[in-house]
Parts: sequence; structure tokens; C-alpha cells
Amino acid sequence: MKIRPYLTYSGKCAEAVELYKRAFNTTTNDYMRFSDMPPSKDFIIPDAIKDQVMQATLKIGADFIRMSDCGPGHTLNEAESERISLSFEANSDEVKHAFAVLSEEGRVAMPLAETFYSPCAGVVFDKYGVMWSFAAI
Repeated sequence: MKIRPYLTYSGKCAEAVELYKRAFNTTTNDYMRFSDMPPSKDFIIPDAIKDQVMQATLKIGADFIRMSDCGPGHTLNEAESERISLSFEANSDEVKHAFAVLSEEGRVAMPLAETFYSPCAGVVFDKYGVMWSFAAI
């Protein structure tokens, strides 16, 4: 049994995928837009979302996250949230790189610093409001 993070966006998922690919030096495993869905007489994809992401899987180390835009009729509260964060553990160079990229248009909540639990730890909210906790191991 596994639990996997699934991040949802309001039309910005493709942009988020590109940011995370750059931050974590990775690629997408799969990438499907709403327009890629099989035709159905019961459900017609609105033109406004055809080019949005139905699902993307982004490999990060040995794990992955899934991501998508909201489907038709769904809206998101896009405010920052401390309710849940994604924890990224890697060597110091990888932590510093990812932290720097996500900080570019994000907000640093805890600058990278040595702590009692890590030689390099910090917290950043990316430009989409996702909270990332970093720790060098």
C-alpha cells in the first residue's frame, strides 16, 4: 500500500510541471490533456479546458507525484496552505538547487540553514501556494 501526493491546479498545471521538472531535474512519466480523453457521447470536454492537464506524473527520485488541472465545474481556493506540505530529502546540492528554483517566484518561510535534524533545511511556498519542506540527508 502507498500514499502518493496529488496536486491540483486551476489551469496552471502545465506551468507547474515545467517548474518542478526544472527544480528537481526530472521528467514526466506520463502527460495527458483533457483533449486526449476518449470520445464519449455522455461527456463533452468544454473547449476552455481541452488543452489543460488531465493528469501528469512527475518522477522525483524513487517516488513520484501526480498532478492535474481541475475538471469542468470545479474551482480551487488557491491560497497558500500549511495544512499539508511535500517533504523533499536529498543531498545538500539537490536541496539547494530545488529550494532556489521554487523560491524564484515563491515565498521563503524558513531560509535554508543548518538545524539539529539536518545540515541544510528550509521551507518554501512555491508560486502555486504548495508548501515544500527541504532537508539534506
